[in-house]
Amino acid sequence: MVDADGSLNTREESILSSERFWFALDRQLVSSGLRLLLLLPSFSFLTAFGALAYAQGSPAWWSKIEPTVNLSFAMTLTALTFVILFGFIITQTVHRHRTHLSIASFQSEVDRLNQEHRAVQSLHGYEGLAHHMTSVRAKHTLSLTYAVISTVMLVGIFYVNIESLNGRILLLLSLSFTLLSLGQHLSTRSRPFNMDERTGLLDAYNPPIHPSTLEMVFSDLVKTHMDPLLRSEYEVYSKQIESSFLTQIDPQFAREKILMTLYRHSKGLDFETMERELREVLDEEGMNLVKDHPVFTMEEWLSIIHHVERSCPAFFRMIGRIEEDLGAGRDTTTNDIVFEVDMENVVHERANLFTLIHNLSDEPRTIVLRVQSPDFRPHDLAMTYRLDPGEKRWWSDKNVPLAAEGDNDVLGLMSGLLRDGTMAWQSLLPERFGEATVSVRLEEQSGDLLIGRQINVRVRSKYRERVRASGSLTTNLLGGVGLLLGVFIKIRDIFDAI
Repeated sequence: MVDADGSLNTREESILSSERFWFALDRQLVSSGLRLLLLLPSFSFLTAFGALAYAQGSPAWWSKIEPTVNLSFAMTLTALTFVILFGFIITQTVHRHRTHLSIASFQSEVDRLNQEHRAVQSLHGYEGLAHHMTSVRAKHTLSLTYAVISTVMLVGIFYVNIESLNGRILLLLSLSFTLLSLGQHLSTRSRPFNMDERTGLLDAYNPPIHPSTLEMVFSDLVKTHMDPLLRSEYEVYSKQIESSFLTQIDPQFAREKILMTLYRHSKGLDFETMERELREVLDEEGMNLVKDHPVFTMEEWLSIIHHVERSCPAFFRMIGRIEEDLGAGRDTTTNDIVFEVDMENVVHERANLFTLIHNLSDEPRTIVLRVQSPDFRPHDLAMTYRLDPGEKRWWSDKNVPLAAEGDNDVLGLMSGLLRDGTMAWQSLLPERFGEATVSVRLEEQSGDLLIGRQINVRVRSKYRERVRASGSLTTNLLGGVGLLLGVFIKIRDIFDAI
């Protein structure tokens, strides 16, 4: 939303400031924090069931209070249910309005990027993200509509009285519409989004594709998980910072080392050491860009890296293991090749298999990477790679420090290993839940085995996603059954009266 001169136009500034206020309110009270969107309908169910239970008569102790309030116990609970549902409508209105502002801010940002000749719509994943945002708003509208109908049903009870059959039917219908409203809301909680935070779209964005073989490993991994808006900004940022690389430094190595250093900073590398490592590849202008960039601040980088780490834990576990080997000066499995492979211990939806291969010899080699599993699709996958020798031997037989002057440290060796090595990233689709195995083999073209690994994992659905999905389905089913039951009772009463 920033113009060329660094200012915001009036309309975009108004949308952004409004969203900031409503998002803070929504996060603290409505959808998170107190979670009024879940608490209020839950309390309304208790009061509604209480009103239904005492529809035919109030408890004995209420006889002393009833003359004061001039309402039966059931009607008092109905009135309390009305107040709770009215609050539920207000919270839903706030939540839907915040969502609407986020979508308006998203569209405004897309229009700005289009004016700068950066067509975000052509990027992979844009259509899916835009559809998700509009579908969430539609569900919020439907949920709000159900809540309003439920409240109107309660108002009708005050005219027909809850002691009558029509009053109890209206209460049943009101309860059913509240369940339907809650069911619509539960289905939107899995992938939240906002435009107040620069990384507010990451959880809502589902990467549709990713490279099979990563050229610049960290950069490709980060770009894959960035939403289209953030990715568009990152392309500009990459060009800006590339002009600040030191002349004797390879651009790919510099970019990988910057991201590797930022990752190590997120894991506890102190700020002074991080700056010293960055100065090995960046001039003073580049250092200022890293520290003071308006979009990619240090906080944003930590959020991005944390998101990628959650999405691909196997990759970071694998490089962590390699870093430990480098720091301890351990030899590789074979003298002339580095081979590491890892995959999530617990698989949800799809498995991310990462394999790093690096030729330590002085001669090019052609090898075959074969992945076999009876529990994942594809069952048998073979890829042939030509491994060129690296520019230097990115390994050390002696223990090296995490960070030191020059590239003879863990950060420098790891950056060079990622640049010159071959990183394969395969998505495997599970065919069943439970225990599963994956066999990864590195073979000669003749079929002779060089190195092999077998990985045992457990395939299961995400617990929170399963709870939300089952909760949404259950509330919708109960709401639908309640509506049918109310209609059936009324029709039977009509025929009995004939």
